Amino acid sequence: MIKYRIELIPSAEKNITLTSSEWAIVVMFSKFSDFNKMVIELKLRMNIDFDEIKQALSSLQKKKILKLLQTQTDDDVQAKSSEATEEKSMENMAVFWDKITKELSRAIGPIADIVIDDAVGEFKASRDNFPSKYLYSLVEKVATEIHTAAEKSQFQKAMLEFIKDNM
Repeated sequence: MIKYRIELIPSAEKNITLTSSEWAIVVMFSKFSDFNKMVIELKLRMNIDFDEIKQALSSLQKKKILKLLQTQTDDDVQAKSSEATEEKSMENMAVFWDKITKELSRAIGPIADIVIDDAVGEFKASRDNFPSKYLYSLVEKVATEIHTAAEKSQFQKAMLEFIKDNM
C-alpha cells in the first residue's frame, strides 16, 4: 500500500489566498500527520470528496505551500530488508562452499568435493539448502577425513575463523 506524508513549506510571500478546501487540508494536517487519516477526516467532517481533496492538494503544491511525499510502508521496508538479508546469506553460503572445498582440498586432495557432499547428505540437506546453524558441525564432520593432526588443526582453524567472520 502506498503511503504519503505531507510536508509544509514555509513561504516567503506574505499574502497567500487559499480556498476553503485548501485551508481545511492545512488545518487537518496540523491535527493528523497520517495522510490517510487526514483524507478520511476531510471526507467525514468537512464533506469534501476525494476529487476536491486531490485538486486542493495539487493547488497547494503549485502554490509551494506543501509537498506530498511518498513514503515506504513498514511492510516495504521489511520486505527489502528480508530480500537483502537473504541475498547476502546466499552470497555468503556460495563463498563458504568455495572456502571449505579449497581448504579441504589442501588437506586431502581432489576427493574433497565428494567428502563434503557426503557429509552434507548426512545432514539430510544439499548445498543449496544447508542450514547455517550446522556449519560448525559440518566442519567437524569433514575434518574427520583429515589424517594429519597439523593439517586437521589448520583446516578447522581456517574454517572456524571464516564462519565467525562471514556467516
